[in-house]
Amino acid sequence: MKRGLTLAGVALAILGFYGPWITSARDLAALTYNALDLAEFSKFISRAGSASITREWFLVPIVAAALALALWSNPPGKLSRVLCTLLTLAAAIFSLVPLPPYPFLLMAYSSAEDRLSFWLSVAGVLGVTLIFVFGPRIAGKWRSAMFVALALVGAVPSAWEFFTRALPAISTVYGSPAVVSWGLVVTMIGFALMTAGAVMRGA
Repeated sequence: MKRGLTLAGVALAILGFYGPWITSARDLAALTYNALDLAEFSKFISRAGSASITREWFLVPIVAAALALALWSNPPGKLSRVLCTLLTLAAAIFSLVPLPPYPFLLMAYSSAEDRLSFWLSVAGVLGVTLIFVFGPRIAGKWRSAMFVALALVGAVPSAWEFFTRALPAISTVYGSPAVVSWGLVVTMIGFALMTAGAVMRGA
């Protein structure tokens, strides 16, 4: 039950990441962005000098969810090794989402605009690898604390950046109030469920 709640939270966090986070008051598709699109759109807003947005915060949720998926997939108890490996591989793939497309990827490690997202992905893949190797040895309250930490890192900075900087700046660009969409809500619910599952498990 508690592990199921945690997994449901991870799944919702990933689903919400790809769902729309922001749209226009008229719900126009061309002005609707998920977290990945929002990170890219924020780049152009910063270039134009309309606002200073740390766009990488919108990429952190997918990496946090990927690490949580890897942690869930490598428990101390018995779980099919094939299933563990497949889920961990999926987690590693999700960790690669922040990488810029080719050919920008080739110089991303030193690019002023892309290096933070590049190293975020590197850290994510490294974290998934370490969890795959050492995850089964992490048990009890330490495991619960890791889930809570990942949920907080995935939810709080991105929500803060969204509401304090991105939403006002995009409203200005749109020329009308931008509207929060369901993807952001589902992401936050997912991380809340992750936290609840971890706290219940550690209680």
